[in-house]
Amino acid sequence: MASPLRSLQLQPGAADAARPQLTVVPGRRRMAWFAMSVMVLAAGLLLGATYLHTRIAERQLEIDRLDAAFRSAQEEFDVLRAERAVLRSPSRLAEQAGALGMIPGSESEFVPIDPMLLATVIAQTGQLPTLDAIVPGSYARLDPLDQFRLVKSTGTEAP
Repeated sequence: MASPLRSLQLQPGAADAARPQLTVVPGRRRMAWFAMSVMVLAAGLLLGATYLHTRIAERQLEIDRLDAAFRSAQEEFDVLRAERAVLRSPSRLAEQAGALGMIPGSESEFVPIDPMLLATVIAQTGQLPTLDAIVPGSYARLDPLDQFRLVKSTGTEAP
């Protein structure tokens, strides 16, 4: 039969020799390092967000400046276009011609250009006629894109 544990008694001197001496060891600071890492990461994210916000604000200021410049240029363009329309009006041109001593022509004659001849010249030279080579009124026979190229070739800016 089994004997209870109480009946088993160890000798007082044998218990001290068998047991190692226990001491309190300072705990590891894992939690402190983890908290410090999280704080550094959060501070880095906040600095990054602040930098990003600053860059976005700078870009928005640049967009606002360009938008204001565009509106100003558009208004100037509208004014110049209106001025051009006034200067090119037939009544003003007739008035200016009269002031210079010109009189209206009694008869006008248009010289027709054969479209096949124009196509042959373009095919042989590989170039569209320049603005100087085209007689006024004849470039109505050109395609709209060719007319656009002629207009843009006289300007200094690219389309």
